[in-house]
Amino acid sequence: MDAVPKQFARVVWTAFAAVSLCAFSSGIPAASGSDTPRARSGGKVPLRISVEDKDGIKIAGSDVRDAASSATSAVLAFDRAYRAGDRIVIRGPQRIAVRLDKSMPECLLFLADSSLGEFDYEVPSGRSEQETGSAYAPDGFAGKFHRVTVRALDRNERTGYRNLALNPCDVLRPEEGPASVFPHSSTNSYSRNLFDFAARNAIDGMAQNGHHGVWPYQSWGPGLRGDLWWKLDFGRLVEVDNIRLMVRADYPHDSYWNSAVVEFSDGSLLPIGMSSSAEFQAFDFSKRKITWFRITKLVAENPAKWCGFVEVEAWGHDLK
Repeated sequence: MDAVPKQFARVVWTAFAAVSLCAFSSGIPAASGSDTPRARSGGKVPLRISVEDKDGIKIAGSDVRDAASSATSAVLAFDRAYRAGDRIVIRGPQRIAVRLDKSMPECLLFLADSSLGEFDYEVPSGRSEQETGSAYAPDGFAGKFHRVTVRALDRNERTGYRNLALNPCDVLRPEEGPASVFPHSSTNSYSRNLFDFAARNAIDGMAQNGHHGVWPYQSWGPGLRGDLWWKLDFGRLVEVDNIRLMVRADYPHDSYWNSAVVEFSDGSLLPIGMSSSAEFQAFDFSKRKITWFRITKLVAENPAKWCGFVEVEAWGHDLK
């Protein structure tokens, strides 16, 4: 064991027959993109995890490919501190569960065909926000030892009744770059472009609303304007019958929206009324088959004060 370098990576692939393969790597050049999972035909799509630096050079991961083609889960553990621009790259089937860091819950993701079976996540370390990574736990992605897991969703997870909006792994995207990993949130405003007020904070599963600002009080906190909207894209057809909202309740700093309209992709509308309650406020409706919904026409109780959503949930079933 004395010959093992200080910086190492271990990848464990778990197959249907409980067979596992291990590989150690450090500083291995990135593999060619010509063998992406969507380009393959037949059999199970292999699950693969790697970490690349800002120049696309692989710093951790495995070159095990066809031998792991029947795997249902994979783990990448490696010993190296994250640096600015590092990315976690996961390849696999359309429906996967990913855990990127010990500080974050597991994310149930849908990869659109346009993703080519790849989830590319820039580590929130050394970002350019005014308050770097402020929507994440202080120990998130910190230290030298890291562990990333991915697994294919089972049938119960794919068809069960659940909060289809939840995605702590959601990321900001430029306006010209369409999303390919879902669920994905977007908005036309977040205050001062600070990350702790971005749209993704409303679907990260953190529901603490007695304050505002950095973790654990991040929220969707838009500017003071009258044309606000917040949108959730599922990336595929789903069936929902309940939306739950938690307003930010840092009173007297905050006000709250007392009414809004939910627009659905099927063309239907749902007017809703909200209160100043710090608890979740639920809105039931007849089942709708949709690919997205948008909350708009938000009316503040006091337009001179800030309003925000700490969390937005959408309960229903996957259809596609």
